[in-house]
Amino acid sequence: MTTFEEYKAKQLEILHELDRVCKLAGIQYFLAYGTCLGAVRHKGFIPWDDDIDIFLPCQEMQKLLDNRHLFKEQYFVQTRETDPGYTNMKVSLRDSSTSYFGDENDDQDINHGMSIDLYNLYPYPDRFLTAHKLIIDSYVLRILYMKTPPRHHGKKGKLVYGLIHGLYAGKRAEKKIRKIEAKLANNGGSKYYASFFGDDITPVSCFKFPRKNFESCKELMFEDYMAPCPADPEQICELTYGKTYMEYPPEEERVPRHQVLFMSCDEPYTDYKGVYYCK
Repeated sequence: MTTFEEYKAKQLEILHELDRVCKLAGIQYFLAYGTCLGAVRHKGFIPWDDDIDIFLPCQEMQKLLDNRHLFKEQYFVQTRETDPGYTNMKVSLRDSSTSYFGDENDDQDINHGMSIDLYNLYPYPDRFLTAHKLIIDSYVLRILYMKTPPRHHGKKGKLVYGLIHGLYAGKRAEKKIRKIEAKLANNGGSKYYASFFGDDITPVSCFKFPRKNFESCKELMFEDYMAPCPADPEQICELTYGKTYMEYPPEEERVPRHQVLFMSCDEPYTDYKGVYYCK
């Protein structure tokens, strides 16, 4: 099986391909979450981190989707539209010549190539009540995207899943999905962006970031190239991780977040149909 360091090197290749396409199409992207912190604190990967996260303002994400034909043949932009079995709000950019099977979606009939995660940045409503209603709607949206109950959220998660899918089924569910997606992209928010997805999101809260941070970028070294970060990456890190973001966590917490069943840089995921997925 591929080593952790080989896996990170492959992710960096995928990031370089994203950078190439974005430059060709005039698309602005930004390092996000732990990847931004890695650039600020380590000039590359956080040593124990196991993924690459990218922000794109929603209009830039749409440009990327419109220009996905520019990616080399092995790369696949994974959304609900391009891969109907996919159930995530985030977009995945995958290398189809590789394999990655973890503890999320590992049994679904979808593309399981190694990937980096692309997060939409949506306007965050200026009005408090409108913003919190949209946060709740985004939580509903995540559940409507799911085709099976969540595995790691206990009885409560399964109950919420059942209630929402009971209220919205079939064509009604798709209508609700489109309505919430439209609200996310067009809510009139002028001061902040939010991804409405990730570890930060709860039914009543999420991270929000000043929009001015995404009107321009600041380039920082990330491994082997100068990567675009938000204009004030230190502020983004502080908003995400708190004032102590430059401090290392306790040693026992310096471990990868995701469980890996199997991964390979050299074998396509399709070689493992019936083994790790569609069993």
